Amino acid sequence: MKTTLKFSLYFWILFIPFLTACGQSDPSYKTESASADYITEESMPMTESPVASFANYQDGTEGGTSNEPIVQGLHVIKTGNMQLQVQDLDKAKEEVLQKVKANKGFTSAANYNDYSSSKQQTITIRVASSNFENLMKDLGSIGYIESQSQNSQDVSEEFVDIQARLKTKREVETRYTEILKNAKTISEILEIEDKLRVIREEIEAKEGRLRYLKDQVSLSTINLTLTQKLENYSKPPKRSFFSRLFENMGEGWSDFLMFVVGVMRLWVFWILLAGIIFGIVKWRKARKK
Repeated sequence: MKTTLKFSLYFWILFIPFLTACGQSDPSYKTESASADYITEESMPMTESPVASFANYQDGTEGGTSNEPIVQGLHVIKTGNMQLQVQDLDKAKEEVLQKVKANKGFTSAANYNDYSSSKQQTITIRVASSNFENLMKDLGSIGYIESQSQNSQDVSEEFVDIQARLKTKREVETRYTEILKNAKTISEILEIEDKLRVIREEIEAKEGRLRYLKDQVSLSTINLTLTQKLENYSKPPKRSFFSRLFENMGEGWSDFLMFVVGVMRLWVFWILLAGIIFGIVKWRKARKK
């Protein structure tokens, strides 16, 4: 009995440390622990910088909450062209200026040409769209209408599209400005300033296009041409048959001289050709002998 108790005691004293050592040196235990730590770190959300996060969010086309209204409606660019034949050019120009002034318009350009058979005055007129048709009618009464045309270009879709894009881009500029105030590192500041520069250039381009459309819509353009035919202009005298005959003979002689000069310009080619022919003839004579 005592021997059995002693044997059991010795067995547990030796076996317990062995189990403890095996448990600590088990590689599967360490692998699972390390794997658990790795998964925990990878599953944690990465904090994006404010600049990168906003840059990924905005694409330049999303809507916004700006209070700036988008003007909708019909936006039409009107253009007119008219050619008039008048008896007195100076008097006609005075009438044109009076009618333009009466319709609250102005002249933006003028060009005068004096030909041998006529005098011509070209005038570019800008007038409010509401007075466009009335002014075209008034100008037609100044002289004989040789040609007349009116064109209308609907730019309503482009007008609204530019306003919407400008609204969005201004909101983007505002957000970048707010982010710039909270930037802490030099790299973030430089990155935000670069994006601000690009977005401001785009805003300036859109604003320029919008100003141009507003100007063209609000003020129509009329291209007017006044022409006065001259009755007593000097006509070139008619030439006789013999004068034209001698002139053509002279031109034919000039053409012949030009042909001779062109042939002589190829003198090197002619010398080579003569040498080749001479060699062939001499070779054939020597062969017959």
